[in-house]
Amino acid sequence: MKHHRGQIILVVAVLLMVFLLMMAVMVDGARIYIEQQEIERALDAAGKAGLIIVGNQMVTQVVEAQTLTASIKSSPIPIGTPPGPKLTVTPMPDDFFSWLSEEDRQTLVAPPMQTVVATHVLGNLVENGLDLSNPNVIDIKISFPDDYDPDNQTLDIQLELKHRVVIIFGGVLNLNEGTIYGSSRQTVPQH
Repeated sequence: MKHHRGQIILVVAVLLMVFLLMMAVMVDGARIYIEQQEIERALDAAGKAGLIIVGNQMVTQVVEAQTLTASIKSSPIPIGTPPGPKLTVTPMPDDFFSWLSEEDRQTLVAPPMQTVVATHVLGNLVENGLDLSNPNVIDIKISFPDDYDPDNQTLDIQLELKHRVVIIFGGVLNLNEGTIYGSSRQTVPQH
């Protein structure tokens, strides 16, 4: 009977160790998953902060074009006068993107706009604690178009972030830290 009791204790000890190891992996995995989701949400918010700047500029450009068009007064043309320059068709007021000229679209990706967008994106990341002053943030990449492509229908802001994560129970497997990669792509139409 004593021999069986020793075997039961040994089996229980092994099963307990396996159970504790599985719990440790589950706890670390869940924590890393949650941290990954928080990083993704912060990157999405930062990208949208940049899009707000682009959207505000688009609205400003459209309002300026509509205001200019509304302020043009037409005068009657006397009979027998040769025709003047051909007028262009005015877009419908609610056809937002038709009011943007090619020059307007070029200013949306010009260096001043790139600077303002990047500043707002980084400011949002600072608010979420994901800037380079955070010792766990390894790298941040912000991609914004640097030239106008008339064939591209959208304007994209892409963000990538490498973040160091500590693995609490990783010491058991001699793995103390890892890297989480986060990314976000926010898009606004240009046409």
